[in-house]
This record gives sequence, C-alpha cells and structure tokens, in this order.
Amino acid sequence: MSYWTKKLFIKNAELFLKLMNERWLRTEEVVNGMVKVLSGFGITSGNVLDLCCGNGRISTHMAEKGFRAVGVDISKTFLDDAKRKAAEHNVSKMVTFIEGDVRNLKKVVGKIRQPFDVVVNAWTSIGYFSLKDDLKIFKQARELSKENAVLLIAETMHTEFLAVKFAPTSYGEVNNIVLLESRKYDPTTSQLKTVWTFYKKCGENLEFIDRVEYEVHVYSPSELSSLLRKAGWEPVAFYGSFSTLQPMSPLTGLNLVARAT
Repeated sequence: MSYWTKKLFIKNAELFLKLMNERWLRTEEVVNGMVKVLSGFGITSGNVLDLCCGNGRISTHMAEKGFRAVGVDISKTFLDDAKRKAAEHNVSKMVTFIEGDVRNLKKVVGKIRQPFDVVVNAWTSIGYFSLKDDLKIFKQARELSKENAVLLIAETMHTEFLAVKFAPTSYGEVNNIVLLESRKYDPTTSQLKTVWTFYKKCGENLEFIDRVEYEVHVYSPSELSSLLRKAGWEPVAFYGSFSTLQPMSPLTGLNLVARAT
C-alpha cells in the first residue's frame, strides 16, 4: 500500500470523512441512475460488490433499493461510520463491510455473498497504484462475479477533462475545516499529483492540521476500456453523470458501464 493512502485514509481518516459526508448529499440521485441502468440489463436485485466503499454511501443506498451489498475498504474509521449509517438507514442486514486491500480482493471477500451481480467503483478510487494493480483488481472482481454481471465506474476523472478544465489550485470549506488543493498534472504519464492542506477555522484565523500528497493515474476512456477488456469486462456505455444519464464529454466526469465477458 502506498504511503499516501495510509496517511490520507487511515491517519487522517476523520478529516477525509468530512469530505465523504458531503458526497452523501447527492448519492441517492446517483444510485437512482445506477438502478435505472441496471434495470436495462434485467438486474433489479442481487449482490453488489462496492470497491473502495469509503463510509458506505453507495452500498447503503443500493441496499435501500433492495440489493445486498458488500463494501471493501482499507480504513476501519470509514467502515465503522459506514456501519453506523447503515443502521440509521435500517439496512444493516442488507450490507456487509469488510476491512481489507482491494488488491487482495478474492482473499478479502472470501466466500461472502458471491458471485456478484454488480460491481461498483466510485469517486476516483482507481489509479492509486500501478496499472498492473488496477488490472489485478478488476480481474479479481470479474472472477467473483456472475457471467452476466455489470460493472459501474462512477464519478471518475479522465484525461480529456483535465485537458480542458485543469485547475492548478482550489479552495473548499467543510464545516470548520478549510481545504487548499495544489495540483500538478503530467500529460505524458497521465499522473496527477495533488497536495491537500487542511486547516481548522479558529475565529478569523486558520490553524494548520496536516498536509497530504495524493497521486493518481488518470485514465483516458480508451485506456480504461483497454484495461477492463483485459480484465474480462466489455465497456458498453459512458455517461457524464449517473444522476442525469447525460452523455460523457470533455466537460463531464467519467461514468462507465461494462458487461462481464
């Protein structure tokens, strides 16, 4: 596991949890779109595998739609919060959260509720490691899935977006936390390096909390499609958003639908 993932998702898990909770506010409409897409493939219930599930927003909302979900993440803090939220939504019996590294997916998941009908990977939680690792992750997901399974990759960056909308800096606030982001993107390697600096608001002053470097490989639609085909998935649709099911463009995120082959 690379150092930054430990520092951001384990050491500073409580900080990142605040950002995740902001995502909960619009997750229901995302899942509504996912369910609509799945119904087009005749999938209206079944088992969902939620890769890098964070605090369970996709798993919990899918459970509310009648699916049984298994969420995998490296962060105990995220998973503890996921379990609390599942209980608040009255779907604890429909979800299982497992602590583990998705690179060892088959070992981590074991014999729990497989094979899967649906695999989900949301919010740019690919490209953390090497291309070989990503291939291994999606291959294992395919091996754990049914012959007619569907893979949904949601809310992910892509190279075409960065070519037209790359922002070297940004600023955001969540409750009493201020987040400053500084980014460098190398189009020759498709590597995006971001420094996240967290501050706590103390009246009119800011108190430094921590600084975390975050690095991901950003895929182009064609590069990601090629990798998925090698892993046993055939891309069949790209959307700009699962919430609206609008077509993908350079001005939108990447939301991909693939079938098991």
